[in-house]
Amino acid sequence: MQIANASSAMPDGGTVFDRVSDGIKKWLIGLFASAIKHTSRSEDRVVAIRWLGQSRDVVASDIGSIEKLKQLNALINSRTAIVAIANSVSEAVSNYRKSNLPWSMKIALPATLAAIPLVGGHAAGIAAFGGALGVPVLLLIFLGAAGITSIIEAVVTSPEAQTHIAEIIDVIVEDERLRRTSAQMKAAMKEQPMDPTRFAMPVEEIALRQHLLDMDPFNFERHSMSFFQRAGFEAWATRKSNDFGVDGFASHPDGLIIVQCKRNSTENKVGRPIIQQFKGVAEEQDAHRGFIITTSSFTEDAIRSVALTNRIVLIAMDDLVRWHTEPPSFDFGAPVSDAPA
Repeated sequence: MQIANASSAMPDGGTVFDRVSDGIKKWLIGLFASAIKHTSRSEDRVVAIRWLGQSRDVVASDIGSIEKLKQLNALINSRTAIVAIANSVSEAVSNYRKSNLPWSMKIALPATLAAIPLVGGHAAGIAAFGGALGVPVLLLIFLGAAGITSIIEAVVTSPEAQTHIAEIIDVIVEDERLRRTSAQMKAAMKEQPMDPTRFAMPVEEIALRQHLLDMDPFNFERHSMSFFQRAGFEAWATRKSNDFGVDGFASHPDGLIIVQCKRNSTENKVGRPIIQQFKGVAEEQDAHRGFIITTSSFTEDAIRSVALTNRIVLIAMDDLVRWHTEPPSFDFGAPVSDAPA
């Protein structure tokens, strides 16, 4: 079988090459996920997920091909744990003949990887970048942002997800940035954690709004937290209600993000009492930001209350709809209460 002859059309409109390429991508995603899940320390798994998120941003960026290669290589070299994962993947790829790949994929693999397309019209094979670490760099480019996301999901939403999330949270709650967070809040962070889940949504706006309104409240919380995860943060929802009124958490580089979700009917606006209570929680726990996400909107009194600080972020239905088409930015300045007088 030759790659040149592998582009014949299939009955469903795809090609043999497409099928083979997709199969190779799934195999590579499995290699990366397996290497990460078999690291011995929970801290290393957290580092690996953060690395994948950063690599995904680089792959999806508009920078030139050579700069993209350099940045991805620098990310791999940034931590010993990542180098070990990269070496493990490289070794598995080099021994592909002994793998359980179908024979057609084993034949196609060298030519497929030797012609990895790079942004800007260039192409580079495995040997072009050189060194063992050049292999996973090019593999990440081959997988693309969607493939890297699949690696993250394969790790985090695996059957061992509960254990994995618990490991991540254990690392986060010991972080120096959370030194002012109370023991009660840390306990709430660890109580019945669940993966964020990006549920399938209608594309048309009216249908999207109705779908959000009709969602199971807990699924709405997991869906809301998926936006923080997609931004590269460790994030999770809590199945059990807690005294703080917090439905989800995310670990931002500058501190903890707490999230309250209100899947309200359109006419049921979120009022000032809820804002004040949540603002008090955010300040007492020294949270970097507190998000209130609702499928309705906010009363004028609630909006005036939030205007006194930038620690609380209000996300109404209109904002949430935009999140589905324009990924939100979570780059913040210091909270008002932490700013110089």
